[in-house]
Amino acid sequence: MDHSMPDAYTVRAAIALAVRAPSVHNSQPWGWRLAGRTVELRTDPRRHLRNTDPDGRDLLVSCGCALHHFTVAAAATGWTAQVHRLPDPAEPGLLARIDLVPHDTRDGDIALAAAIPRRRSDRRRFAGRPLLVRDEVFLRKSAAVEAGRLHRADPGYAIELAAWSGRNYATDGVPAQNTIQSHPAVRELRVRDFAGARPDDTEGRDGAALTVLSTAGDSALDRLRAGEAASAVLLTATRLNLASCVYTEPLELICTRGLIRDCVLDGHGEPQLVVRIGYLPEGAAPLPATPRRPLGEVVRPVAHLYGVGLPVPARLRGR
Repeated sequence: MDHSMPDAYTVRAAIALAVRAPSVHNSQPWGWRLAGRTVELRTDPRRHLRNTDPDGRDLLVSCGCALHHFTVAAAATGWTAQVHRLPDPAEPGLLARIDLVPHDTRDGDIALAAAIPRRRSDRRRFAGRPLLVRDEVFLRKSAAVEAGRLHRADPGYAIELAAWSGRNYATDGVPAQNTIQSHPAVRELRVRDFAGARPDDTEGRDGAALTVLSTAGDSALDRLRAGEAASAVLLTATRLNLASCVYTEPLELICTRGLIRDCVLDGHGEPQLVVRIGYLPEGAAPLPATPRRPLGEVVRPVAHLYGVGLPVPARLRGR
């Protein structure tokens, strides 16, 4: 066995965790190509929600979340993901080419990867107690580490939102049981009106902390990295037993994006998404996992990714 290369099972297991990443409307707008120790992350243009996300911002943020999930999963299984972002200007849909090299797994790697299957996009009202200072420090550090390296009037948007929510027996989209959300009369941050959503009848003010993730610029790379930072925050929150979810809707409109840039960021940086974090009320039931497409739909082995000196497995020859 060549211990300098991961086996196919290990790579597919890492991708299986990567696709647990959150995405706009749970559209899962990604495709994975793999060969040996090289993995490619690509956009799936068929899953671009053109009314919700006309400029593709949410698509890139979603894929950035999946990219970070993959690097976390790989690290937990003994592989460092060396990521080359947007490696080919001629292929804008190729978001990352990843080389896997041996790595000594640390306890932190395992703990963060273990948070992936436990994370949920929780839109319910959160308890009123503030975050611990210690937890705030961990959350800010997780984002900093990654960063350092009028919709409702649009009929097309409403149709697209309805089509991607209220799905109870599908492998994508947002199921009705995962869309419990605060009542419009009391919520501080308006959330999407998902099809089939059930109201959250718990009493009291929503105690969620809202954090804006921003980047210096607004290029495709900035958006991809914002998704990676969001993933780091969400997984760290889950590891700390905090509830969380991502909001992109306030930033999908030029007017509200400008308000957040000016009023929250003092005109510095480009807001990319809002992360909502807090504690669930005592006794709140856990949410079920949202569905994911089968790996066979999103992963494809390809021989051309092999570089000089890397043998193509017999099972791939002639394909």
